[in-house]
Amino acid sequence: MTLPLPYPSTPAPDPVRVRRPWLPGAVQAELDGDPRPLHGRRTARDILVDALVVVLAATIGVLAAVPGVGGSTLSLWPDLVVGALSCAALVWRRRWPVPIAVVTNLICIPFTAVAGAAYLASFSLAVHRPLRYAIPVGVLGLVAAQLNLVLVADIDGTQFWITLAFSVLLTGGAIGWGTSVRSRRQLLISLAERANRAESEQRERLAAARAAERERLAREMHDVLAHRMSLLSVHAGALEYRPDAPPEDIARAAGVIRGGVHQMLEDLRDVITMLRETDDLVAEPQSLADVEDLLAECRGSGATITPHIEIDEPGRIPGVVGRAAYRVVQEGLTNARKHAGPVPVSVDVVGGPGRGLRVTVSQPLNRSADHRPIPGTGTGLTGLEERVTLAGGALTHGVVEHRFVLDARLPWQTGALS
Repeated sequence: MTLPLPYPSTPAPDPVRVRRPWLPGAVQAELDGDPRPLHGRRTARDILVDALVVVLAATIGVLAAVPGVGGSTLSLWPDLVVGALSCAALVWRRRWPVPIAVVTNLICIPFTAVAGAAYLASFSLAVHRPLRYAIPVGVLGLVAAQLNLVLVADIDGTQFWITLAFSVLLTGGAIGWGTSVRSRRQLLISLAERANRAESEQRERLAAARAAERERLAREMHDVLAHRMSLLSVHAGALEYRPDAPPEDIARAAGVIRGGVHQMLEDLRDVITMLRETDDLVAEPQSLADVEDLLAECRGSGATITPHIEIDEPGRIPGVVGRAAYRVVQEGLTNARKHAGPVPVSVDVVGGPGRGLRVTVSQPLNRSADHRPIPGTGTGLTGLEERVTLAGGALTHGVVEHRFVLDARLPWQTGALS
């Protein structure tokens, strides 16, 4: 099977802050993890809403205070001035929602033009604070509105009760609407926190998978190093006790020692920073020689596998490389079974001393609606990539020409001991 040139695995994109111009600045700050969410960072949406709120409050205040349009007031111009100042104070309603709502509702008793600012301040209070703040201020607003009607508009009798019922409906609607907006914002922030927590847990799982793979690999390489050192001891002892051996035998033994030392140094580079618990029992690790048993086991479960194994001097495959190759084949078959289902799988293992070992497992994508992938932790390829990297190789995976391809390139140096 012919594959294109090695393709790099696409790295995961770095998290990027996405600006959401339709959200309030405080909500954006919470989503972005801003430690000072109420200082600055006012969005264009906030400025537009502030302008609309001030205009709406001023309109309501003018309609309520000017006698020519059905309003009532004790003194028109002072009333309008106080109303304008109250409307301007609404710009800071997010930072100080309780004081602004309380003050505007109290001021609207003698000054009718403040009615619009008091109403919108009560709504904003329900948005930014819990109901335990909004309901008492809403009751205060109802009392203030009725006192204004009695003291300024001089309304009593049936008209007073009709106005009271209308005020209760308006105040309840404002508090209910504000509470709904607050709940929606809290839901949005909660979903963002869940997403961040899930991402953090996934990073922890990947780190744990890497650490576990390093530990297993360190245990395996400990046994490999002991085996190679014993072989070197035998050949060195032969040179010591047979100084009169033929030059061909001496050269052969020297070559074995040189290759063994070189491979040991490569293994030590990988294992030197790893920890090993000596009192744990480790099972005998599989190697590339066990691939046939692995393929037979998979065929026994109904899988269709087409192998192509072409290895020069298979008996001399370095132990670390052989075990890494076995794991690549094993993980490739596992992923094919989990994610693609009953599809034919191709397994190619080719290589030799000096040119390295290439292991490729591929299968066509299964887009059938009847196939349901088996869920997993998503850390298998992470551990496999760690193992191949520590063996001195490189692992790539991805979709190539409608096939998912897992491709590993492992070093195999001339003269290395098995």
